[in-house]
Amino acid sequence: MLTKKNDVSLKRLKGEKRIELLFRRGQRLHSTHLILHYLPLEQEEVFHLGVSVAKQRFKKAVDRNRIKRQLRMAIESNKQLLSIGGFGMLIFKNREKIETDTLALECGALFKQVN
Repeated sequence: MLTKKNDVSLKRLKGEKRIELLFRRGQRLHSTHLILHYLPLEQEEVFHLGVSVAKQRFKKAVDRNRIKRQLRMAIESNKQLLSIGGFGMLIFKNREKIETDTLALECGALFKQVN
């Protein structure tokens, strides 16, 4: 796969230490349905991103997993907007289900703000 100079690859956020560092030192952006915690790191060429849906808001695992799939699709369609390396966590804060297109628009707007 050919990549551009400023093209940052995207991987899943894993590890308790990384997640703790993200929430302790990171910054936060809000949209109508999403919260993006992020910590830009200059030396990183990879952006590690996780998704989360609160169990308190959606009791059924089926519903939580559906929203997580929608978030991953939204991230995939907007990943070219990320040009920095670091860590991030995308959190769904709404109490109702939402369409994938709306999530993709909000995700794209948040990624633009990060850059």
